[in-house]
Amino acid sequence: MFMQTLLRYPRLAREQWLPAETIARRRWRRLQSMVEHAFANSPFYRRRFRELGITPADLRSADDFAKFPVTTREDLREPEDLIASGFERSRLKRSLTSGSTGRRTTSYYDADAWMMGKHLLKLRARLACGVRPWDRVAVLQEELPAPPSLAAVRRVRSFSIHRPIDEVLPKLCAFAPAVLYGFPGYLLHLGRAAAGSLKPRLVFTSGEMLDDLTRSGIEEAFGAGVLDIYGCTEVKEIAWECPRREGYHVNADWLLLEVQPACSGDGGRQGTLLVTCLYNRAMPLLRYEIGDTGEMVERACSCGRGLPLARPTLGRSADYIALEDGTVVPPYNLTMAIRTIAGMRQFQIVQRTISRVEVLVVPRPEFGDASRREIQERLRPVLHGLTAEVRIVEKIAPEPSGKHRVVKSEATASQGARPERER
Repeated sequence: MFMQTLLRYPRLAREQWLPAETIARRRWRRLQSMVEHAFANSPFYRRRFRELGITPADLRSADDFAKFPVTTREDLREPEDLIASGFERSRLKRSLTSGSTGRRTTSYYDADAWMMGKHLLKLRARLACGVRPWDRVAVLQEELPAPPSLAAVRRVRSFSIHRPIDEVLPKLCAFAPAVLYGFPGYLLHLGRAAAGSLKPRLVFTSGEMLDDLTRSGIEEAFGAGVLDIYGCTEVKEIAWECPRREGYHVNADWLLLEVQPACSGDGGRQGTLLVTCLYNRAMPLLRYEIGDTGEMVERACSCGRGLPLARPTLGRSADYIALEDGTVVPPYNLTMAIRTIAGMRQFQIVQRTISRVEVLVVPRPEFGDASRREIQERLRPVLHGLTAEVRIVEKIAPEPSGKHRVVKSEATASQGARPERER
């Protein structure tokens, strides 16, 4: 793996600095090749293409690709139908989702794709953000990997988020990491518990919607800037923040990210995210509906990279609030309405029923009745007149997967609390 990295990484590192037009041309050629491969070798896509009466020859422009079928998470329930001929499933690398949506799925990668998605693209992004090869890196994650090599143990160490923080913290302090990597909600709790005993130089978050309040809380706790990473198990890392934090750089040389307008009142820029992986030939994924929403950023980043920018920070579709009048409210609209209200250490917006929304608040000393009223006043127009209940709590519990959801709906589909794409 080390030798492969040495051979393949220099070209990948240079590619991020190419002009956006050059990256787009390379992506187009890789997209054409992947579509041809999927049609010729994947039973799933060959069947879907024929049902729609299309072939790879019909792919002549981006508009043409928008007519190709969308792949959903439900399609991954039977992955053997997606695996391309010539690849033996037992010899492929595999990756399982956390199951936080209640539907756990498995994705399969060939050796080259695993190297690209699991190592090379991440290496490019982390080096761009200031991680040094000799830094100690602490990864806070759900499951601990198999015992790594001795060299890796010295530099990178994993810690389970399912162990009590007071058990994990002494081990972290002894390791003294320069870099922390984990879920935003967990890192927020960890930073408060550490009380200055952990002093990383860099903090990376991933796996949850990162709101401004959580970001500032983590930065305050650790005294280090936070850079967010966006990805999914099915295609690994999709986009990442560089130190300029002007958006998320899409790995657009090896991935195609599309935005399908989904929600009313979003001005047409926000929508459902679809991703096409251009390097995994073992299990092609074309126009895969991740379950998240976001928007593309029109301007280029001032860092000079040709990789385009996106903002995939609007949350999962399950985090939308559906109201009695048929309105579907994106989580971003809710968090933006109250994020600047003073006195909140942490908050969570929960839809209990179609007509009841509750705001859980972990307060600071200055939080009072005025803060409570301000939350209700700011949310009332966003919720179309519905008054949110505000409840003070000592802590906000994570989901069984270990993730913290800033906005979530517990209302059932029969109550209407599902976005249109899931109805």
